[in-house]
Amino acid sequence: MQILQDVEEANLCVMEQGDIPHGTLRISLPVTFGRLHIAPILSDFLIQYPEVKLDLQLSDGLANLAEADLDVVIRIGNLDRSNANLMLRKLANYHRLVCGSPAYFKQQGKPSHPNDLTQHNCLLFAYSTNHQIWRFQRETEVCEVKVSGSLVANHSEVLRQVCLNGSGLVLMPTWLIGEDIKAGRLQPVLSDFQISPQTDRDTGVYALYLPNRKHSRRVQVFMDFLIQQFGNPPYWETESLACGTFHSDS
Repeated sequence: MQILQDVEEANLCVMEQGDIPHGTLRISLPVTFGRLHIAPILSDFLIQYPEVKLDLQLSDGLANLAEADLDVVIRIGNLDRSNANLMLRKLANYHRLVCGSPAYFKQQGKPSHPNDLTQHNCLLFAYSTNHQIWRFQRETEVCEVKVSGSLVANHSEVLRQVCLNGSGLVLMPTWLIGEDIKAGRLQPVLSDFQISPQTDRDTGVYALYLPNRKHSRRVQVFMDFLIQQFGNPPYWETESLACGTFHSDS
């Protein structure tokens, strides 16, 4: 297996001599993030690198890169770092916020402390068995609140839409709700707390690739392009969203 990987790596280097990336780049993207933040900039990438062709797969599962013949996989948080055969590069940060619609807050009021969330309808993202526990930290104060509500879903965009309709509060990443907050459709609360501190769900957008793609110009220019387009801090986290609580993970 290692011999085959070495041969493939050598072939990639020969193919991309002259520092001009070309050939087919096979990429796996998370469904919602890919639709919102990568699909809109793909045309710019193809214009900038006309010799590269893209083969995209949208999936939220972490595929076996070798078996699926993938060059790079983009994934968000909660990554398995135990696989020493994978290279990893951070592309951007994001944070999570508790937010609701103006209509919801007009009717139900705003929580001033995490413990107040037990009195609110919290819409839950079923990403793990402990999705009912929301964690907060403010200086030395740490809170773990068991929340509940009328909806549990395994798709973040469903929860976002129900929240926009005024039915409850959500704990969502800024890459998903940043534009809603900027436009005033959603309002963040408890912004003096750091949300979900020191959990297994890291707040980063990552690229993963096999060691035999390390010197592939196609892979490198694509990662560089995403980092440049996202910005630092990323465009979904403007000063108006920071609220004084965000900390860099770089």
